[in-house]
Amino acid sequence: MIEGKQFLWNEVAKHNKEDDIWIIVDGKVYDITKWLPIHPGGKEALLLAAGRDCTNLFESYHPMSDKPQSIIGKFEIGYISSYEHPKYVQKSKFYSDLKQRVREYFQKTNQDPQLSVGIMTRMTLVYTLVFCTYYLAHFVTQNFYLSCLFAICYAIANSLFSLHMMHDACHLSITHNPMVWKLMGASFDFLTGASFYAWCHQHVIGHHLYTNIRNADPDLGEGEIDFRIVTPYQPRSWYHKYQHIYAPILYGLYSFKYHLQDHETFTKGTNGSIRVSPPTTFDYSAFILGKLSYVFFRFYLPLQYHSFSNLIIYIIITESILGWYLALGFQVSHVAEDVKFYATPQKPEEAEQINEDWAILQVKTTQDYGHGSIACTFLSGSLNYQVVHHLFPSIDQEFYPQIAPIVKEVCKEYNVKYHIKETFYEALMSHINYLYKMGNDPDYVRKPINSKND
Repeated sequence: MIEGKQFLWNEVAKHNKEDDIWIIVDGKVYDITKWLPIHPGGKEALLLAAGRDCTNLFESYHPMSDKPQSIIGKFEIGYISSYEHPKYVQKSKFYSDLKQRVREYFQKTNQDPQLSVGIMTRMTLVYTLVFCTYYLAHFVTQNFYLSCLFAICYAIANSLFSLHMMHDACHLSITHNPMVWKLMGASFDFLTGASFYAWCHQHVIGHHLYTNIRNADPDLGEGEIDFRIVTPYQPRSWYHKYQHIYAPILYGLYSFKYHLQDHETFTKGTNGSIRVSPPTTFDYSAFILGKLSYVFFRFYLPLQYHSFSNLIIYIIITESILGWYLALGFQVSHVAEDVKFYATPQKPEEAEQINEDWAILQVKTTQDYGHGSIACTFLSGSLNYQVVHHLFPSIDQEFYPQIAPIVKEVCKEYNVKYHIKETFYEALMSHINYLYKMGNDPDYVRKPINSKND
């Protein structure tokens, strides 16, 4: 029995500001306000986790050292008696053994899991690609067809920029300098017009903590437009029988949604089912300046060179290709035939807790593809090693191919199936097949069909 004062989750949630910050780890409540200014990972990381159960953030973002566990004990003030989202009630040795072996590997090879020549080279390359393709797409030629081709190139460069730079920055996996993560995040706002702050809440606080858990993972929750049925806990409508056809097409709208809907993070204070931490002045500034820079660099300046109608076509091409590139890459990793989905307490028949170890759940809800392919790894931002990424988000993607064999070995020892396809095409087809079965196979949906005409 945990000793000390008892708190409800909504009491802890109130303490989420820079001068008053509490967190929950393993059922215990900690007042880490005094630790905030001296946290080696910077204050932004803690402010993102403030007022929440960040048990699995704490574990997965300190894989290389046990020191944080001894430090946090000094700030304990009580224990939690209720939870905002489903809690993981089981703990196994799977993750502790895995982290120890990965730690030993980096010690043995004398590598820094967040810094290498390869990491810096890759970052330089993606920034260069974005700037060069931007110039090509907007100011080199007025030939319509050539401009369309350059618009596609610019979309691919933006995709790589998001997957390599922004994704690593939001996971604090590039260098050990918090200022680097902060400035790289701001550059994402400035260059793409989409909010890095909103993405951190959806992806780090939501998706990574509650992967494939209905009404907790923002990527699956009721905050999304319900044009798909992807979990067994959703009602099926007549049009879902065609979702394997129309859904991949509509994925092209993902980029437009990302540009237009991120303001809800600031105005509503939520991202799906995830509460948003109070934005700082820097967060607001990056968001507003990012939108203004997008309008200036993507509309105003190019209009001095291209007609309005042609520019709109180029922008639609760029944003659609970007949407397809990112959305399809994300979907094949978590919405596929073999991966698992979980339920949450918002529905009467759904469980209030997850009878699973968090780390094992990451393996069960995630699919890899294309191991060993240099092209596949670069073009996906190493997210073809998605299982490794979910288990070790704070380790830079540069090292995923190196530690994947260790993860596979430990999975085999603990009898946990590691989902992997040989190629991206196979992974894509597993996603398409899953959409078809969810829309057509009666055994895939627990709830009755709600259409009167079906």
